[in-house]
Amino acid sequence: MQDMMGGFFGLELPVYHNFPFTESDFCVWTNSGRSALACILDNLPRPRRIHIPRFICQTLTEPLSGFPTESYSCREDLSPILPEVAGEDDLIILVNYFGLTSQHVISAAEQFPGQVIVDATTALFWQAPTHLPTFYSPRKFVGVPDGGIACAPFPLIRKPGETALSSGTALHLLQRMESGIIAAAAAAQKAENALRNTRLAMSPLTRRLLNSIDFEAVAARRTENYHTLHRALAPMNRLHLPETPDSPPMYYPFVCGIPGMRDDLIDAGIALPLFWEEVIAATPAHSTENRLARTLLPLPIDQRYDRNDMQHLLHLILP
Repeated sequence: MQDMMGGFFGLELPVYHNFPFTESDFCVWTNSGRSALACILDNLPRPRRIHIPRFICQTLTEPLSGFPTESYSCREDLSPILPEVAGEDDLIILVNYFGLTSQHVISAAEQFPGQVIVDATTALFWQAPTHLPTFYSPRKFVGVPDGGIACAPFPLIRKPGETALSSGTALHLLQRMESGIIAAAAAAQKAENALRNTRLAMSPLTRRLLNSIDFEAVAARRTENYHTLHRALAPMNRLHLPETPDSPPMYYPFVCGIPGMRDDLIDAGIALPLFWEEVIAATPAHSTENRLARTLLPLPIDQRYDRNDMQHLLHLILP
């Protein structure tokens, strides 16, 4: 991108250069996690069938249009229940949920060597084993308008040819800062819709923003906040979570079964997205996936908050 010296100013941004991923033939930066998955698939032989988890965001299926798929379930600890046998030309998508289930992923991948793709869109800081094709979504962890990362043990020769331009869909980032989440909601949904069914390279704006974020500080704050909540909530949490995660998590996933807890926290000003709303409609009410979608509370532990914020959150939860 050629620019001129001088003239009016843009945003004044620091430079850290500690984003966890470096572009190469084996690591492609795209405009979304979905584009990153599509990039990996484009560089593999066409599979006969793709096994996907029932407990997953529906947007995962967009790049899978045209592929035969089969769903599999998970256990209460979010470990996958995989088929005992898969055809040699089958693919299996495994998920590192919230950056907290990497050991489940590694164990499951050992059963089907060379047949696994890992969805790490909720596990940005997890460095997947280099032999596992893996895709990430930075915008779920930091304030950027687009972005996906595709990593593979083979060259990603087929990759997006056109580059995204995201200044027109970055309004929600400014509105969130200036006017709050409710005022920014419509622009955020517009930005999300703009990413659907597009396969582009990451925008120059997002590239610059990623270099202006201190990811080492982000990782440290997320880990500290996780520990603060886990020490207090582990005895109540029906999910068995690691005391020391392999990577800084996205949320603290809390399943307590206390009636009205979600509504009470939302009324107290805590944003709690559903993971995932479409799973509730697509699965039987008695299934593990349905129960998780209805009862899992993704408590915020990100870099915007400190120990005082975590104590406030605990005060709202604990009797």
